[in-house]
Amino acid sequence: MKLNRSLRTDQKLKRYPLADTSGLKIRGTTLVELMVAIAVGSVILGVTVIASMTTALWFAALVNYVDMDAKSRNALDQMSLKIRQAGALTEFSPTHLKFTALGQTNSFLVYDWDAATGSLTEWKTGDTTTNTLLTDCDQLAFSLYNSSLTATTNLSQSKGLSVNWKCSRTIRGRKSTTEDMQQAVIVMRNKAI
Repeated sequence: MKLNRSLRTDQKLKRYPLADTSGLKIRGTTLVELMVAIAVGSVILGVTVIASMTTALWFAALVNYVDMDAKSRNALDQMSLKIRQAGALTEFSPTHLKFTALGQTNSFLVYDWDAATGSLTEWKTGDTTTNTLLTDCDQLAFSLYNSSLTATTNLSQSKGLSVNWKCSRTIRGRKSTTEDMQQAVIVMRNKAI
């Protein structure tokens, strides 16, 4: 009986073969085929590495830009609030501002930009700490305006203060194209004491 089963299976395979293997020759790969496969794989790997490095650099630039924008907006908000609450403007230059505290003559609010360090600092009389508002600041300029928004240098006629700056950072040791620029006009009280 076992013999009949194996014959039947053998007969079925002859009638319905699983695959036609009559023309198939089994052989190994040649050296040329192996070299072509390695070359194609290397090109694909190289493109993948370059694409991932470019994406990582782009992502780092985007993170820098978002961080700089948030810090710039925060600095501008702080400056606007404190300058509007300050008294008279007593000293002015494109990189330096000095205000009296409202109703006082011996208390001051000072803003300084240092081009060498690229930082904008704020300090108040009586406060021992200096508040650094901005870092990595390439350019910064203060400008004064009178009540008709015309540029002026006369402190007693100034009613508006313009501030603009440009910040950038370095990525992997070279200057990045991620830059953040802020500009605002702040209305001052500038009341004489």
